[in-house]
Amino acid sequence: MAFNFGTEQQHKGSFRAEDLKFTLGGKDAVLVQQVQFTLNRTVNMLYEVGSNNVYYVGNRRQGQCQMSRVVGGNSQMVQLVKDYGDMCNPKELTLDATGNGGGKCAQAKRKYILKNATLTSIGASVTAQDIVLTENLSFIFADLDDQ
Repeated sequence: MAFNFGTEQQHKGSFRAEDLKFTLGGKDAVLVQQVQFTLNRTVNMLYEVGSNNVYYVGNRRQGQCQMSRVVGGNSQMVQLVKDYGDMCNPKELTLDATGNGGGKCAQAKRKYILKNATLTSIGASVTAQDIVLTENLSFIFADLDDQ
């Protein structure tokens, strides 16, 4: 007796954890646990008096990125804040899914480049159970390139 109840599942691809790489300004990210980003654009609708004509005006973009990482006694942690804390010298954040595994893993290629990112806030949390200090960082970025 088949367990699929008449609906056979199809394997369409795979993704290996080691094929995902997150870099900060071209440098490997250290102990990053979570990254989330969005890019929004403002588009306003203008109406013409005396007609049904509609116009879109806008295309200004602003991105936000949140990252959580485990803080360690490592100089790269302090350097990240120094590098991205200077709004006069923004850098790129890159999330790269390489798909280097071959076979069906090769299909999993995607790259996001968050352009001109700068740090806007820093926070931290710790739990008594784990005694792991987690740092929460927020960035803004000017544009997004996806490949």
